[in-house]
Amino acid sequence: MTASVARAAGRLPLGRWALLTLLLAVEALALCTAFDARPLLAEHEWWAGLLGRAGIVVPLATSMGAALVLVASARERGLLAEVTAALDAPRRWWPFLAAHLATFALFARLTAVLFGGGLAERAAPGLWIAAWTVAGAATVALWAEAMVPASVVMRLVRSAPAVLLGGAAVGAVAYLAGQVTDASWSSLAAMTFWVVERLLRGIVPEVLADPQQYVIGTPGFLVAVRPPCSGYQGIGLLWVFVLGYLWLFRRTLRFPHAFVLLPIGTGLVWIANALRIAALVAVGTWISPEVALGGFHHNAGALLFCGIALGMVAVSRRWRFVSAAPARLEPRGDATAARLLPLLAIVATASLTTAFAVGPFDLLYPLRVAAAGAALWVFRRAYGELRWTWSWTAVAAGALGFGLWVLLVPRSGDPEAVTASWQAALGGLPPAAAALWLGLRIAGAVITAPLAEELAFRSYLTRRLMAADFARVPAGAFSWTSFLVSSALFGAMHGAWIAGTAAGMLYALVWYRRGELADAVLAHAVTNALLAAWVLATGAWWLWG
Repeated sequence: MTASVARAAGRLPLGRWALLTLLLAVEALALCTAFDARPLLAEHEWWAGLLGRAGIVVPLATSMGAALVLVASARERGLLAEVTAALDAPRRWWPFLAAHLATFALFARLTAVLFGGGLAERAAPGLWIAAWTVAGAATVALWAEAMVPASVVMRLVRSAPAVLLGGAAVGAVAYLAGQVTDASWSSLAAMTFWVVERLLRGIVPEVLADPQQYVIGTPGFLVAVRPPCSGYQGIGLLWVFVLGYLWLFRRTLRFPHAFVLLPIGTGLVWIANALRIAALVAVGTWISPEVALGGFHHNAGALLFCGIALGMVAVSRRWRFVSAAPARLEPRGDATAARLLPLLAIVATASLTTAFAVGPFDLLYPLRVAAAGAALWVFRRAYGELRWTWSWTAVAAGALGFGLWVLLVPRSGDPEAVTASWQAALGGLPPAAAALWLGLRIAGAVITAPLAEELAFRSYLTRRLMAADFARVPAGAFSWTSFLVSSALFGAMHGAWIAGTAAGMLYALVWYRRGELADAVLAHAVTNALLAAWVLATGAWWLWG
C-alpha cells in the first residue's frame, strides 16, 4: 500500500464499518440459527424449491463480497481516492441505522411466518413471499446506506463497472467451485476426521468417534463429517480466488514463484476447516446445538475460507518471493472485460439460478438475460466492431447449425420425462407468467446469448489464441490452431460437444468470410431462434435442458 493510499485509508470510517459489519453478521446468525429453510424442500408447492435453498444467500454473498474486494484492489488507488473524497463530506448515517433495525424486525417477523411452518395454509402465500423479499431488500439497502452513501456506490458503478461485474462473477464462480469440488471429498474425509478427533481429545474430556460412518463428537453433541465438511469446498473456493489474483496482479508477481500460493492456500484451508469442525463440536457441546447447526455451521465456513483467501493476497503483496516489485497495477482498458464479462455474467447467474431449479426447468432463467443485458449495456461503447449488416450466408449457416444441433445432440436420460417435467412446471404458472417466462427464454437464446458468446469466443478467444494483444489481430484473421481450439471450447461449454463444436466452426467460418462479428452473431441467433421454434412446435423440451 502506497503512502497516499495509506493516508486515504486513515480517513475512512473503519470503526463504524466494522461495527455495522458485526451487526449484520449477528443478525444473519440469529436468523440462520432460529430458522431452517431445508424442510421446505419436501413441500410440493411452487415456492418451496426457492425458499428451501435460501440458506445459500449468506455464503454466496460473502463470496461475492470478498471477490469484489479482491478485484477492486487491482485498482485500489483510483477507487480508494474516489471513496475517500466522497466520504469526506459530513453526513448523518444513524437515521439509516435506525431504519435498518426497524425493517430488520419486520423481516424477522416475516421470516418466522415463511420458515416457521404453515405457509401453505395461509392465504396468498405469494404475497407473503413478496413482502418478505421486499423487507429483506430494504433491510440490506438501509444497512448499506449507513455504511456508504448510495451516491458513492453509483459513482463506483459509473467509473468502474468492470470491477463490480467482475467481482460478482468471480465470487459466484468461486462459490460454485466450492460446491463442485465436494464431489471429490472422500480423498480428504479420513484425514480430516483423524485431525478433528486429535483436536477434540485435547479440549473435551470424552470423545465419541465412529471412523466408518465419519461421526464424531461428545455424548451431548455428535456431527457427521460429510462432503461440505471435508475441506474440499473451501479448497475449490480458494483456488478460484487465488487464480483470479494471479491473473489480476500478473504484472507485479514473479512466475512461476507465485504458483506456490496454491499449495499453501490449500493446506491452510484444510487445516482451518479441521479447526472449524472441532469448534463446531465445541459450540454444540458447551453453548447450544441450535447455534452450532444453524448459523455457525452454514456461514462460518464461507467467512473462514474467504478470510484466508484475502489474507493470503494481503501477505503475498509484501512477500518478495512472489512479488516482483512494489509497483502497482494501473487501470487498463476494458477491451478484454467488454468481451468476457457478458458471458461470465451468464455463467455466474446460471450457477445461482440452477440451484433453485426444479428438475430441468429453471424458473429464474430471466435473471441470466438481465445479467447479460446489464453487462452488454455497460460496455456498449466498446463494441465498435459490431457493425450491423445483413448476410444471407450467415442466415444459411445458422439454419445449418440448427439442423446439426437437432441431429447430433444425444437424447440422454428420459426425453419423455423431461418433457413432462417442463410441461408441468409451465402449467403450474399463471398463463401470463408462463408467457412472460417463455418470451424471456427466447430473448435470452436469440439476443443476449449470441452476443455474449460471440464476443467471448470469436472476438476475443479466436484472436487471443493468435496474439497476446488480441486487439491488434485483424477481425477475421485465420489460424488452424485458434479455429480448432476455440470451436472445441465452444462445444465443451455447451455440453453437447460434437454438436456444439460443429456449430462453433460454422459461426467462425461466417466470421472469417467478411470479418464482421455481426455475421457470427446473426448465424448464432438464427440457430437459436429455429431451435426455440422447434421446441415449442414439437415439445422437444429436452433440447432446452
